[in-house]
Amino acid sequence: MDQIAAMRSFRKVLEQGSFSAAARQLGLSKAAVSKQVSELESFLGATLIHRTTRRLHPTDAGQAYFESIVAVLDDLEAADSAVRHLQSEPSGTLRISVPSAFGQVCISAMLAELVRRHPKLTVAAEATDRLVDLVEEGFDAAIRISPSLPDSTLIAKRIRRIPVLTVAAPAYLKAKGTPQKPEDLARHNCFIYTLSPRPFDWVFKTAAGARSVKVKGTIQSNHGNLMLEPLRAGVGIARLPEFLLSGDLETGRLVPILTKYSDDAVTLFAVYPPSRHSSPKIRAFVDIVGEWFAEGQSWSEAPRPKRQKIA
Repeated sequence: MDQIAAMRSFRKVLEQGSFSAAARQLGLSKAAVSKQVSELESFLGATLIHRTTRRLHPTDAGQAYFESIVAVLDDLEAADSAVRHLQSEPSGTLRISVPSAFGQVCISAMLAELVRRHPKLTVAAEATDRLVDLVEEGFDAAIRISPSLPDSTLIAKRIRRIPVLTVAAPAYLKAKGTPQKPEDLARHNCFIYTLSPRPFDWVFKTAAGARSVKVKGTIQSNHGNLMLEPLRAGVGIARLPEFLLSGDLETGRLVPILTKYSDDAVTLFAVYPPSRHSSPKIRAFVDIVGEWFAEGQSWSEAPRPKRQKIA
């Protein structure tokens, strides 16, 4: 016997005044409702309803039982409703990890839009360049930027490719000359990003294959943002991801060089543990990351609203 179903049937019979009316309310047959109430009486060892051909009414035990189960069934329905609501509406705290420079340059406006869309959601974002353990450290999701991801149990959604560009200010190139081939960089002041796997080796792809060039320079940092002002001031050359450079490239403060050689590229991923796969807040996060940073979308502008189809 399904006791909860039998309790619901018993309640409906008393509230509706008949087995037929209760059956219509519950979407069951009259025989099914009668069977559930009979099984409930057998289970309890008590008659709950006096049945006659003309009317029915609860026994003393039935009335007492009815009054006891109404609150229980109402609480159960409220709990079911709350869980269904949580499953459809993102809420609670979303704890995410994002790369430091990317977080500072690209994430703020996206987070503002995320919480605007989902006002019951709170976002706790940590900008860091260390590889956090999402499960051990209690993160729900992360944005990661890498040529590829190591094998892991995490679910990863590829969002877009990010070119890594070799750039300098026009003033630097005017004073020092524009490198025409990768080997020319050995004679230039090249800023070093220390978190690169091989920070002093810049690799270019050529028709003859990959070509590695040893570089050196007067500025070394683990944060690409710290190189931007020296770059703009014409101090040297750097290789940085496109999202850090988009504004300067648009205004001409920085220009790409060695463009006929293919620079390295990295990929933007949204990652999360498999245990979070069905979470509404994870779905909302992955969806907005995919929308905000879709291939071809400007790094400096919010996505344009999708055009509505005309019926």
